[in-house]
Amino acid sequence: MRQSAIGIAVGTLLAACGGGGGSSSDTPPAQQNLQSIAVPAQPWTFPTTTLTATDSSGNTYTVDASNVAGGSMTFNGQVADTAVETITISENGVVLSTSATTAYYLMNPYAPLGLTGSANGTDYTFVVTSFSPYPTMFTVGSTGPVLSGNYEDSTGNVIGSLTETYTVTADSDSALFVNIIGAGTLNGNAVSETVTYALADVGSGIPTLTEVVLTVNGTTLTFQ
Repeated sequence: MRQSAIGIAVGTLLAACGGGGGSSSDTPPAQQNLQSIAVPAQPWTFPTTTLTATDSSGNTYTVDASNVAGGSMTFNGQVADTAVETITISENGVVLSTSATTAYYLMNPYAPLGLTGSANGTDYTFVVTSFSPYPTMFTVGSTGPVLSGNYEDSTGNVIGSLTETYTVTADSDSALFVNIIGAGTLNGNAVSETVTYALADVGSGIPTLTEVVLTVNGTTLTFQ
């Protein structure tokens, strides 16, 4: 569910004129962070990406994540495009969990419909109940809603809910960060996740997965 006019950083050129010989020297412009960028088309897919984290005891965790486009399928009576997200979490090289989630969405314009997947052995369906398209530009300091919806079990009973919001933060003179923050509950357990993408004003403009904040075995870890 996660989901560039070129932003221009303007530097100031300082010229100092010396006395006597009439010489001058130029000070390089100060580097400024990119402040805005056009929003790339959704959905945001990415190839397999590996991020790592270390807890206070020195254990090393890895997340192998991918999100790739799939074929057309029917979701809640609508023919939708799909994308499959696969996540494998390991601790010290031992796999702790592997999950696959299928996202369903409409195109032209993009509108997410929901997800199917499983958590702790329980199959679920997530149905989007509200969706707010991104603005045309991301600007550092901006924030806003993304979507909200309900988790349902195989018989249609609501077993949880989730709300996503976004924030935009500075990265460098050529890129900025878009942080997608999800919070809710599933089967009585708290659900929280922050996924950060880097957006650059050069190249293809395709978002790059750079950071994921997850809770693993009760410990909140930042994977980078």
